[in-house]
Amino acid sequence: MTFKQKIGSLIVKNAPVSPEIFSILRGEFRAFRNRLNYRLNPFKKAAVKKIINASNISLNVGCGPFGHDGWVNVDLMALENVSFTYDTRKHLPFKDDSVERIRVEHFFEHIDKSFEAPFFLEECKRVMKPRAVLRIAVPDVEKFINAYYHNDEESWKALGYNINNLPNGFDTKIAILNHIFRQDGEHKYAYDWEALQFLLTKHGFKNITRQQYRQSLDEQLVEDQFNHSNHSLYVDCVK
Repeated sequence: MTFKQKIGSLIVKNAPVSPEIFSILRGEFRAFRNRLNYRLNPFKKAAVKKIINASNISLNVGCGPFGHDGWVNVDLMALENVSFTYDTRKHLPFKDDSVERIRVEHFFEHIDKSFEAPFFLEECKRVMKPRAVLRIAVPDVEKFINAYYHNDEESWKALGYNINNLPNGFDTKIAILNHIFRQDGEHKYAYDWEALQFLLTKHGFKNITRQQYRQSLDEQLVEDQFNHSNHSLYVDCVK
């Protein structure tokens, strides 16, 4: 364990809140610091402005460490291949009708369905060019519920779990569902096709289509991450 990890472990152990609440507060502090930096730091603003003024923008929101070459990759954390850091939950710093396509892979389940997702979807629609495609990938909760309900070993195996030899920290099969639903408080909502279709329809998107891994209405949006392929719900929609 590194010195930084030891300090972090000590703080979490002695914090007056649970590790989950501490993690949420730490994330919100990081988001606040990021928003403040964008508002007050002219160098940050200038750097972002240079990026968003480019033409033919392909936007990858909440990319984590999986940024794509040639794309504008945005995440709250300064990771490899991230073009700039930004809290994208309620605002996207792009001009109206300026983005060619948007990828949102395993980020949408991390935002609050009632208080953040509506703003996020409206912002996506605002910045997208007419007929641009938004692609969202989330954990497909229907697959996990079916595997659990039918107690089907092969279905679990297809999702990447050996129920006869569960990973560390997973005592029983219900622990897998809790991980998918909650992930220690990081996941805010569990989606199936019906729920995601309803939400996208509500916010005015058209041609809402359930897709398969590396199949898309836009050939530039097929580079899905392999590690998400066996348990994801892929949905395309058009502005």
